[in-house]
Amino acid sequence: MDILVLYAIVVGSLLGLLLVLQALSFISPWTTVLARVVARHFSYPYFLRRHRLLGPWTRASVILHILYASLNIFLFLFRTASVAAAGKRAGTLALINLIFLVSTPHLSFLSDLLGISLRMCHRIHRAMGWTVAALLLFHVCTALFSQRADFSLQQANDLLTMIGAISFAMLFVWCLPLFRSLSYGTFLRFHQGLTVLGLYGIWRHLPTGVSFPMICLYISMGTLAMTCLMQIFHMLYYNGLLAGRGFPRAIASCDEAGSSIVRMRLILPRAIHVQAGQWINLWMPTLSWWSWMHTYPFIVISFSPGKQGILDLIVQPRSATSAALHRARTENMKAVSVRALFSGPHGVSQSVAHYETVLAVASGHGIAAILPYMKKIIHGYNTSTTQARRLHFVWQVETLDVVRGGQDLLNHLLEDDTLDNGYILSISIYVTKDKLTRDRLPFGNHKRAILYQGFPDLRELISQEASGEMIERLPHIEDEAGKMLVLGEGLDYNQVGSS
Repeated sequence: MDILVLYAIVVGSLLGLLLVLQALSFISPWTTVLARVVARHFSYPYFLRRHRLLGPWTRASVILHILYASLNIFLFLFRTASVAAAGKRAGTLALINLIFLVSTPHLSFLSDLLGISLRMCHRIHRAMGWTVAALLLFHVCTALFSQRADFSLQQANDLLTMIGAISFAMLFVWCLPLFRSLSYGTFLRFHQGLTVLGLYGIWRHLPTGVSFPMICLYISMGTLAMTCLMQIFHMLYYNGLLAGRGFPRAIASCDEAGSSIVRMRLILPRAIHVQAGQWINLWMPTLSWWSWMHTYPFIVISFSPGKQGILDLIVQPRSATSAALHRARTENMKAVSVRALFSGPHGVSQSVAHYETVLAVASGHGIAAILPYMKKIIHGYNTSTTQARRLHFVWQVETLDVVRGGQDLLNHLLEDDTLDNGYILSISIYVTKDKLTRDRLPFGNHKRAILYQGFPDLRELISQEASGEMIERLPHIEDEAGKMLVLGEGLDYNQVGSS
C-alpha cells in the first residue's frame, strides 16, 4: 500500500472519530429525554397485571415478545418449498436459539457476564425457551408425518432421539408454575438434568459429519463447558480454596426464640467487594442429607465501601435449606456453624449517588434487599459523596413480630444517621394485621420511626416526596429541587391502599 494512501486513511479516520464524538455529545442530552418517554409509555405501564399464572407484562415486554416471535416465524417460513423443509428449518432455528439457553449452568453467572439484571435474564431465558419448545414441536410433528416409515424404536439413534424429545417435553412441562413453585432446588437440578439428556438426544439425532446444525450444537456445548470452567475457577478463587485457606463458614443465629428471622454471618477466607443490592448463592452440603443438591440466593445486607471479609445475611425459614437451618438453630439454642461454599457476588447495583430524595419501599422480609442501599446512602451523606438530603423508608409488615425481629437493624441505621444532627432518615412502618392502640404511634425512643395502621398510599407518598417539601431549605435562597429515586422490593401493588 502506498504510504500516502495510508496517511490519508489515518487522517481521515481521526477526523471521522472526532465528528462521531461531537455527534454523540450532541445526541446524549436527548437520550435522557427519549429514555423517559420510553419508560413512561412502554416500560412502566402494564399490559397485563400480575396473575396467578401469567404476568406481569408491560407494554414494552409484550411488544418485544411479539417482535421476537414474529422474527422466528418469518425465518422458518421464508422461501420454504414444503412443510417438511419448514420443519427442518424449524429444528435448525431451535438449535440456534438453544445456544443462549444452555450457555451457562446458572443464570446468575450469565447475567453478570452480560451486565444485565437477573430478572431481565430470566425473561429472556423464558421467552427463548418457549420459542424453542414451539419450534421443536413443529419439527417433531413434521418429521413424524413425513418420515413415518423410516422411524423405528428398534434402532438406537431413533430410540435416543425419542428419549431426547421426551426429555425436552418433560423439561417444558416441568417449567410450569405448578411444578416450579414446589422446591426451587429440586426444580433447578431436574431442569439441568433434563437439559443434558435432551442435548445428548439431539447429538445422536443429527447426522454425522460437518453440518450447520452440528456446528450450532458444538458451539452450545463448547460455550457451556467454557462458562462452567470459568464459574468453577471463580468459585474456587473467591472461596480461598486455591490458596489453601480453608472453607468459608456460615454462622446462623437469631435474637430470640420463635423469631421468624434467622441472621447468618458468612466468614470468608478471602475478602471480596460487594455492591449494595448484590447477593450470593450459598451451598451448605452438611446442613442436612438433601442440602448437597440445593443452592439458594441470599441478599448481602452488610455494606462497606471497601472489601468485606464477613458478610451479613438474613434468612427467612421459607425454603427447604432455610427451614433446616432455622430448625437446627432452634433445637440447639446456640449459633449453628457449618461449612459453606458461595458463588458471587451477583447482580447489578443501582446507583444512588445523584438523587436528592430517595423513597425506599419494602414488604416483610424484603427489607433485606433495601438495607444495603440505605446504608450506602447514609454512608455517602456522612462522607459527602452523595447528593442525598432525605431518605424515607416505608416498611409494610403484617405483624409486629416482624418489626421486633428487624428492630436492631433499623436502630443501627438511625445510629449511623447522626452527622451534624442531619437526620436524613425517616422510617414509616405500616402494620396490616395486628391492631395498634392508635393509628399513629412512635416506635422507639425517637421521632424518626412511626408505626401506622393499614396499608401505605404509595401515590400520596411519591407525590409528597417529589414535591421536596419534606426537605428543610434555607429561607430567601433559591434551591432547586434535585432528582428523586424510588426503590421497591416485595410490595404487592394489589395491597397498596389509596386515599
